[in-house]
Amino acid sequence: MSAMRILACFKVTPDFEALRESEWAAGAARSTGAAGGSNAAGGAGTANAVDTRYVRRILNCFDESALELALRVSDELARRGGAASLGALTVGGREAEPYLKTLLALGCERAARVSSEAALDFAPAATAALIAAYMRREDHRGLLMLGCQSGPGDGGTIPFRVAESLGWPCVTRVTEIEPLSDERLRVTCAGDDGFLRLTIRTPCVLAVGNAVVSHLRVPTLTDRLARRDRRIDVVSPADLGVDMAAELEREGCALAGLQRIDRTRQGAIIDGATPREKARALFDSRLRSVIEGL
Repeated sequence: MSAMRILACFKVTPDFEALRESEWAAGAARSTGAAGGSNAAGGAGTANAVDTRYVRRILNCFDESALELALRVSDELARRGGAASLGALTVGGREAEPYLKTLLALGCERAARVSSEAALDFAPAATAALIAAYMRREDHRGLLMLGCQSGPGDGGTIPFRVAESLGWPCVTRVTEIEPLSDERLRVTCAGDDGFLRLTIRTPCVLAVGNAVVSHLRVPTLTDRLARRDRRIDVVSPADLGVDMAAELEREGCALAGLQRIDRTRQGAIIDGATPREKARALFDSRLRSVIEGL
C-alpha cells in the first residue's frame, strides 16, 4: 500500500458566542445601508462589521472534526502497514499559526497558510479559488478534507466550489471515513432519509458535517518539542497566481447588514403554594383547553 496524500483545510474564527448583545447591535448599526464586501469578523477599519479584535480565536467546529478525521485516517493506514502524507492548509492571518504548529506537532508533514489582506468571510468563491490554486501548485492529487461550512457568510459552498474547480467528486455531510487502500475510502454521510455508506476513489473532496469525532486531539509536550523546528509555509495569492481583486469583483454578493438571531425562549411562571396547586393551575390555564379540543 503506497502513501495516500491527505490535505485538511480549516479556518480560525472569532468566538461569536462571547460577544454581548450590545456589541452585536453596534455592529448592526454600523452596517446598515453599507455597500461593498466586508469581513464580518473584521478588525479595526471595517466600518460595517462587528469588532472582534479582543475575542479569542477558535477552530470552526466542522473543520475541527475534519482535522481529527484526517489524523485518524492516517493512523488507520499506518496500522494496516500503509502510509499517509498529511498536510494542513488555512486561509487567514497570523492568528491561525498556533493551530498550524499544533497540527505539525500532531504529525502533519507540512502546514501552509495563504495570507490575504482581503476580507474573505463573505467571499466563498475567492476562498475556494485560493484553495484550488494551492492544490494545483502542490500537484496534490489525493484526499482533500474540510468542514461542510467554514464560518459565517460562506453558505456551505466552498467544498463544492473547490471540487468543481478541480474536477473532482465531492461528498458532503460526512460523518465517518475508513481507508480501504491508498486510493479507496469507505465514507459514511448523512442523507435526507438516514445515513449512506459509499465507496469512493481518490482524488476527491470530503466535506465533514456532524461527525462522531468532534474534538481535535491534544499533542504532548514531547510531540511539540520533537517537531518544533518544522516551519509553516506562508504564501500569498500572487504566489498562487490568483488575482484577488478580480476574484472579489466576480463574487456577486456584498454584506449589507448584520442581525443577531434571537434565541430566547418564552416562559410562564405558575403560581401556587404547593406542587399540587401549581399542577392544578397549569392544567386549568394551559392543558384543559388542549385536551377538550382533541
